[in-house]
Amino acid sequence: MDGVYAAGGDFVLERWREFQAQTGASAVVSVVDEAPGVFTDPLPWAWLWLPVADEAAYTLDHLTLGVDFISRALAARRVVLLHGPRGLHRTRPLVAAQMLAGGKSLARVLREVEQRPWLPPYKGDPGLLTAFLQSRSHP
Repeated sequence: MDGVYAAGGDFVLERWREFQAQTGASAVVSVVDEAPGVFTDPLPWAWLWLPVADEAAYTLDHLTLGVDFISRALAARRVVLLHGPRGLHRTRPLVAAQMLAGGKSLARVLREVEQRPWLPPYKGDPGLLTAFLQSRSHP
């Protein structure tokens, strides 16, 4: 996705200044079940914490809030970092929902979230992605 990076591990947090300088990322979504690390120096333009333990733990509210945040950041011409500190692919359902919001079909999205760098199996709930898609078409 243009304007969106997904990265895991503490390395990004510890080297935020360098990562931000290289990518231009200024909006951050932290996907972690416990209190996330804080991105400072420089502070992000905007930051969202989604308390999610793993791919299967997402709710419709998590996806909706995350996609709305990403969409607003992109509309403001910001680059977004989706960050999971332990590299457990917790950002993958959010990436899938963002691709659905961008107009891709569910079948295509499911194929893409099992390709590199993600690799199978996708442990999120395809039914939740269907519910997300339906929620977007019926405001």
